[in-house]
Amino acid sequence: MITEILQKTGIPFRRTRFLKPPPGTYAIYEDDIETSGGDHLVAIYHHQITIELYESGLDDAAEEKIESILAKKGLQFEKQDRLWLPNEQRYQVVYEFDYYEKRRFYHA
Repeated sequence: MITEILQKTGIPFRRTRFLKPPPGTYAIYEDDIETSGGDHLVAIYHHQITIELYESGLDDAAEEKIESILAKKGLQFEKQDRLWLPNEQRYQVVYEFDYYEKRRFYHA
């Protein structure tokens, strides 16, 4: 689901990091997963998502795109205040949210 969300924003993104970050606004994400389930046919996946948005200048439109898509999906999220990262010469905004996914396993 996270790649679908970020694709809809039109913002360049990668999982974990860019080897060579793009010059404008971009995002990286992490997807920490825990599983549970009582049998061998179904598992519940708990996704703990972190999106880090990096902005070369203040980019309210990019933040609004992410927030709008999360809201349309009905996802509750936490947004940290925008920080200036002097070593990176960029602003950073962090979003965190969780979602659950049920996966069925079929055995032959």
